[in-house]
Amino acid sequence: MRYDSTPAIYLIKLFEVLREQGTDTTDLMRHIKASPADLIDRDRSISLSTYIGAVEFATDAYAIPDLGFLVGEHTSVLEHGVLGYALLSSPNLRESLARYVRYQYLQGPLLTIRFSHDDSIATLTAVPRPGRWKPSASALKYIVQEWLVGWNQWCQVIGKTGHFFEHVRLGYSSASERGFYEDHLGCTVSFDNGETTAIFPARWLDRPLEFADDAIAALCSAQCERLLEVLDKPSGLTAEIHRLLANSPGDVASMDKMATQLHVGVRTLRRRLKEEGTTYQDVVKEFRVAMAKRYLQETELPANEIALLVGYSDPANLYRVFQVDTGVTPNEFRAATS
Repeated sequence: MRYDSTPAIYLIKLFEVLREQGTDTTDLMRHIKASPADLIDRDRSISLSTYIGAVEFATDAYAIPDLGFLVGEHTSVLEHGVLGYALLSSPNLRESLARYVRYQYLQGPLLTIRFSHDDSIATLTAVPRPGRWKPSASALKYIVQEWLVGWNQWCQVIGKTGHFFEHVRLGYSSASERGFYEDHLGCTVSFDNGETTAIFPARWLDRPLEFADDAIAALCSAQCERLLEVLDKPSGLTAEIHRLLANSPGDVASMDKMATQLHVGVRTLRRRLKEEGTTYQDVVKEFRVAMAKRYLQETELPANEIALLVGYSDPANLYRVFQVDTGVTPNEFRAATS
């Protein structure tokens, strides 16, 4: 799998918080070779190297020891795109965490998360993803802070008050900043452990989620599965278009709109796709068939409704395209793969 990009929303949130803190971000903008226009489109992706470079510069240049916490508190679950909807629509916390672990790399693979539990406690463990980046000490603290504090939002989702974790064991030294950690996380913390482990009550796992919705959960899971498939595709413009389409359910962008999202002209988009041996029409058709397959496998929706979800106003068009591509009708495909 390739993990060379991350949603631009995380970079945009970093800039928003820095500016709220009264920080002049001119040097940071210059360091990552960005313009104000690059911080507008929250739906696009950016390279991991750009994001990591921004985090490392910001944490080293600006004296804000709890910057990661501030950014994490500034980011809602729904701003994680289709993954956020998949998690929030799950029937209970246990299922939501299972989906989180499965789809975690859709956010960008800076940390690897493990989930485990026994009868009394549940734990989430985070370590830097091997081989992807060698973080500076300050950058690692930022990423871990941002990840940890985001879980506080889940108290409201499961009908609890207060803070999510009971104790956090940090995998690095930062004892002089203990107060920041305990203030933001609302629990005791310890440092210099082998890896970062956050503990919460196992009895919460079966608590229903406030926004549980089986239909939405099935749809979002199908989209997440498609995004995982996209990660298996060779790096290129085609894969990026599939990612953007999968993150915008029911909205199949025109070529003009897609070019705008990719920050290129229509002629450039057409030329680059030709270099990859395809056209925009063929990329969209491939995406629609791939998503239709996922919906047929992951949901019980009738094929006529699936046609609308993948952007066909006339269901007959899906039937025709699907049968040409697979040799079977949508219903025959569902029967064969169920």
